Amino acid sequence: MSVNSAFTEIKSKGIMTFLNPMVLLGLIAATIPVILHLLNLRKLKNIEFSTLRFLKELQKNKIRKLKLKQIILLILRTLIILFAVFAFSRPTVKSNLPLFGTYAKTSIVILLDNSFSMDVSDELGNRFNQAKNQVQMILKTMKDGDEAAIVLMTDNNHDKSQNIARNISFLKEELSKVKISLKSANLFNSLRKASTILEESNNINREVFILSDAQPNIFINEMKDSLKLFGANTSVYFMPYGSKSKTELQNLSIDSVGLVSRIFQKGKLAEVEARIRNNSSKDAVGVIVSMFFNNERVAQKSLDIPANQIKTVSLASESQRTGVNSGRIEIESDALETDNKRHFAFIIPDKPNVLAVGSDEKNLFIKLVLNGKTGDDAPANIKFILSSEIASYDLSSYDNIILAGGPLRENDFQRLYQYVKNGGSLLLFANDETPTDIFKYGLKSLGFGDALKREFSGNQPAGFTSVDRLHPLFEGVFKGETDRKTVVESPKIFQALTVNGGQSIIDIPGGSFISESRLQDGKALYVAVKPTTDWSSFPLTGVFPAFLYRSVIYLSSRENIGANNLIGKPLLLNISNKFAGSSTVKIIDPNKNESFMQTVRLPSGTVLSFENLLIPGVYSVYAQNGKGINAVSVNTDPTESNINSLTDKEITGIMKTITNKYTNFEILDYSKNSMTNLVRARTGTELWQLMVVMAIICMAAEMIVEKSSKSDTEK
Repeated sequence: MSVNSAFTEIKSKGIMTFLNPMVLLGLIAATIPVILHLLNLRKLKNIEFSTLRFLKELQKNKIRKLKLKQIILLILRTLIILFAVFAFSRPTVKSNLPLFGTYAKTSIVILLDNSFSMDVSDELGNRFNQAKNQVQMILKTMKDGDEAAIVLMTDNNHDKSQNIARNISFLKEELSKVKISLKSANLFNSLRKASTILEESNNINREVFILSDAQPNIFINEMKDSLKLFGANTSVYFMPYGSKSKTELQNLSIDSVGLVSRIFQKGKLAEVEARIRNNSSKDAVGVIVSMFFNNERVAQKSLDIPANQIKTVSLASESQRTGVNSGRIEIESDALETDNKRHFAFIIPDKPNVLAVGSDEKNLFIKLVLNGKTGDDAPANIKFILSSEIASYDLSSYDNIILAGGPLRENDFQRLYQYVKNGGSLLLFANDETPTDIFKYGLKSLGFGDALKREFSGNQPAGFTSVDRLHPLFEGVFKGETDRKTVVESPKIFQALTVNGGQSIIDIPGGSFISESRLQDGKALYVAVKPTTDWSSFPLTGVFPAFLYRSVIYLSSRENIGANNLIGKPLLLNISNKFAGSSTVKIIDPNKNESFMQTVRLPSGTVLSFENLLIPGVYSVYAQNGKGINAVSVNTDPTESNINSLTDKEITGIMKTITNKYTNFEILDYSKNSMTNLVRARTGTELWQLMVVMAIICMAAEMIVEKSSKSDTEK
């Protein structure tokens, strides 16, 4: 049995514990006086004397007296070493002895879980208040020379130093300021901080108290390295609030919210999907799930959720507001209120400004479709120009450009490439008026790859072979279809300039009829025929107006807008190059407070750096012209919603993997008499002072006996 295991067994029996057990290896030194004594006995000294003279000078009683003093000296010298080793090993007992303190001077770090899952009440009251009361009791046990620090387990700023204090009044005042946080607790980060604080503390005896509800999520970031925290002079006590509760609590939570719709229009349905979790062992019946747009209830459903199961619910409604729309899903009250809401956001673009380039002939069918509706029903504010005029227009002032035809130059395509790259959108039809090499250059620069002209017989024209009906262009257009790739009404195609790049949306024999390309912040669509009846009957089919109308909406909408973030987590929000011209943007937080932020230009693009997203809800981002350009939805961590505690065995197993094997770990029962339980767990009476006194007494006695022995020898 090792030294440590032996004394661990002694401690477990409540006899004695040693704060520095490794020093006990010094007990080996106690054998040195014994060895020296035995060696002295073996030395023989030759002295010439007459038998008669020896018998006269040395009497038997003096010989016995001298031997006795030598044995006493041996015992005293051995005790001096033993007491010295015991003093440095700092023995303690769990009882009160007169003339000694009730426990050793101690440095204490209290890890207090103030995450919102602690804001649950059971038969013993609110768990967070229980924990704060327990901290008060720990502070009451502090004596002169003790020091303590309170570490909040939701505080992730571990770069900030935290001093340990001896002023109990100051610590109590700090405790009174502690409130429930919407951030999640992290046990392992908190333990690392506790270790750092204790390494800089004044007292050798050290204690760590962990007051938490012991949810599974606080143990998620388990350390994977071999570093073990604390040492043999540290005791770690865990108080798992809620683990002894007999109250059956029911808590439902909204784990996530996802936007099903990919194109958002004013007055059109926006569909949202939410995942609702039942975190209890009891079925939930008739749960009311509500959806809000801009703080107005717009949809509601009822559903049943079996115990410990997840149900997905879809809700849809119209929004009549352009720009940033803030939304949330909300469920009824239960044991934990904080996780009953989850926020999301989407942007409905203003009516887009569209520049249509081409002759009247090329734009004929486009005009019939897009100008067929006026006022609010018109899909866009559209301007028609000739291709020769494009050089004189500022392309960045348009949300969408349609290239219907007309001769184009290489410089025109270079400007179009830069326009799309910076967040613009383009609808490009095949063109036989532009020189073939320039048009192919333009297609390649826009990401559509190589182009190949195809001709089909007038008797056997080509037609659509498949349509990606799940693409946002055709979302909800083809009712009743279940296949992703499906054949729909097809035009007769006699000529086509197909490409081999981009994402194919509609296929024809030998290539793609409609393709999509993405260039950084922008996107482009390419149609392999002209928007006239020269090459195909496409403008005469029912697909053409649906495609053209949806293209304007789809190209003008901005995808990947909106970020989801957890409370307290930093975020870099991408800003489209289209709106990166100004270095300042306006932020409106969930409380409707306005502020201004500077954008940051990185090699990867323009971003906004958010450091303190502490309010749940939607943060709207606006350009200087007042246009909504992005949004951030901030929510609580869904893992906090599991209010079930780990078992004592599970907690002990995890803690043993991250603490030094010589560290004392114990789980305290918070539900019993807290003060009695706490005093029992503390170190108790420290005996090193007694060991020092005994060593000094032995040294004084050894000096007296040694002097007496020399005096007897000289006589």
